[in-house]
Order: sequence, then structure tokens, then C-alpha cells
Amino acid sequence: MVKYTVEQDFTDKLTQAVYRKGADYPADEVSDERLAELLGNDHKFHDGALVVKIDDKPTDKNTVAEIKAYLDEHEIESDGVTKKQELLDLIK
Repeated sequence: MVKYTVEQDFTDKLTQAVYRKGADYPADEVSDERLAELLGNDHKFHDGALVVKIDDKPTDKNTVAEIKAYLDEHEIESDGVTKKQELLDLIK
């Protein structure tokens, strides 16, 4: 459920793919090391991170399973809560 967006236009040095600011970044297609590099601030031709993490909070459009996954990912206790709105209410 973790998503990333492109913060600055860049051409990936490994794949030569071009990414534009505001586009979704397919983080599941790269190694953890490469993602960490893109999230970092040390780039030869850019200042700051090339991609940033988006913390998409679930809404009533998400399934109960997706909401529970978000809660687990963010270590929010949800034992005994099963209704969608009650799960959403746990998210601040």
C-alpha cells in the first residue's frame, strides 16, 4: 500500500526510463537499495530526493482488508474492530 511519487523530473540511470514530476513511481519494480538511493538527497544533477513516499490514508472506498493492511503497516491496534467505519476511525 506504500506509494511513491516523482518529486523531480529525472532519467533513471539504470533503465533510462524518463520520470516526470507528479507521476507515480513504480517502486515495486526496483530494489530496496535503488529506492533508498532515489529517496536520498545525494544526486549528481539534482538537489533533494527524486521520489517521495506518499502516505495514502485509506477511505471508505478501500476494502476492509486494505484498511486492515494499512493499520498493520502503521502499527495501529485494531483487535476486535471489524466494521469499515470503525477501522477508519482508528486512523488519525
